[in-house]
Amino acid sequence: MNQDRNLVERTGNDRHALRCWHEWEFDGSARRIILCVQTALELRPGCEGFDSRQLDELIDEATHMMRASASPIDSIRIVPER
Repeated sequence: MNQDRNLVERTGNDRHALRCWHEWEFDGSARRIILCVQTALELRPGCEGFDSRQLDELIDEATHMMRASASPIDSIRIVPER
């Protein structure tokens, strides 16, 4: 399942999170829901443009989205913009 939500137009967004969606992983009868958050931030420490403060802010925002979700979310996946 892919439930895409564009975040660029959201009021007050500093554009760390560009889009988010839910993915489901199945292992037998077990199901895990993953909140995927796409970002334009550099995610590789040591690379030019990496900013741990901005990444921490993105993680805080994603955690807030996870806790505010009507569905229980098992984990967060942060993915780079393609």
